[in-house]
Amino acid sequence: MASAITFGGLASGLDTKAIIEALVGVEGQKVSLLQSQQSSFRDKVTAYDSLLGKLKALETALGKISDPEQFLAFAAHLSTGGDSFLTATPQGSARAGNYQVQIGAIAQSTFIRSAGATDANASLGLAGDLTLHVGTTDTTIAVDGTNDSLFGVRDAINDSGAAVDATVVFDGTQYHLELRGHDTGAANAVTVTAEPAPGTGGTALALTQLRAATDATFTIDGQPYTSASNTVSGAIEGVTLQLLDDQAVGAAPIQVAVTESVDQIRQQIDDFVTAYNAVVTTMNDQTAPRASSSDPIKPLSGESTLSSLRLSFGSVIASASVSASSRYTTFSSIGVKSQNDGTLEFDSKKFQDAIGDNVDDVRALLTDATTGLAKKLLDVVERRTDPTGGVIHTREDALKDQISNLDKRIRDQQDALSRYEDALVARFAAYETIIGRLKAQGDSLTSLTGLFTSANGSAASVSR
Repeated sequence: MASAITFGGLASGLDTKAIIEALVGVEGQKVSLLQSQQSSFRDKVTAYDSLLGKLKALETALGKISDPEQFLAFAAHLSTGGDSFLTATPQGSARAGNYQVQIGAIAQSTFIRSAGATDANASLGLAGDLTLHVGTTDTTIAVDGTNDSLFGVRDAINDSGAAVDATVVFDGTQYHLELRGHDTGAANAVTVTAEPAPGTGGTALALTQLRAATDATFTIDGQPYTSASNTVSGAIEGVTLQLLDDQAVGAAPIQVAVTESVDQIRQQIDDFVTAYNAVVTTMNDQTAPRASSSDPIKPLSGESTLSSLRLSFGSVIASASVSASSRYTTFSSIGVKSQNDGTLEFDSKKFQDAIGDNVDDVRALLTDATTGLAKKLLDVVERRTDPTGGVIHTREDALKDQISNLDKRIRDQQDALSRYEDALVARFAAYETIIGRLKAQGDSLTSLTGLFTSANGSAASVSR
């Protein structure tokens, strides 16, 4: 810390405070230089974070168009009112077709309820084991005076690891412990095989099953199906059904029409192009030449990470996925064309024509595990975004290490600067002291000389 001593050249007449400030200011440029370097590194980290966010958005978009199961060219349409009973979601392997679905019953989980209690926190006087049988697994929970309230038993069940959700509800008059199985289906039924006994004057839990676990039952085109879950895959190829509610007995089947849908897949490509262009635009902005020397240098200017990413992007966008039987081997062949600045332009009409001509070839161009262009582009992005070994995270870690090292150097330099200032203050104070003494001595000599001269003058007058 700088010295609290202040003075203004009282003896020497010099502005010693200004001199010290000037000398400290010159030495302090070392701190300013280190702080400037640190600020530059922080700006780089911020810029990389922004780029990383855009790359993650691109990664999400590429994840859809590079995965055959998410590359959707179909949509499902339900007859009027059908969405109250089910949803239908096509996957990549779907095929056009019409289906009649009738839901007899949706899958249920076990529901069990206790007798009522007037106070959920009050001890019920229980002691012993509560044993829950779920599927093929038994879970035994000890109940005693430390946890024999409804809330206590609830917490003990939820902490036990049993595939059961326990809650306490108030019906307006009394509190009840309720148990619901995690999973639907008869194979996941929950039964209570043992209850803790109430002591003298205590209250039994009296857990009673109000709903049994059951499988879903439904028909597709008159053929019967069962499922332990209300999420059904495989009953219609490439379509996932979500059963929502039972239909009334004798109700008309729900019509499910699976049709080709260019709109969905076109939107996926459009999302990819938008995300890709956001990344390229950011790189272009960071690497653009300055209009004048007075313009600030962009944080990522000269960073090899950007030039490497740009080259990798360009290599994939310009490459061809070789297939002897397909006319669609490049991004441009399906309407995704590179521009002079590296961004992409999407010709949706050309893409729609390609889908209409041969959707399987377009899918293969993008999603093939070996030659798919979207797959290759996704690999390029993931090598940058991987949180453990990704290029950008590695570069950010290196920058953060430099920032941390500079923190120490700045503190050390500030301490040295403070000591330097203290030394200057002490030195100039010593100078002022010496000068003050010399000046005092000079004043004394002058005074003595004056007295001596005066005495001599008086002696000469007497002599005359």
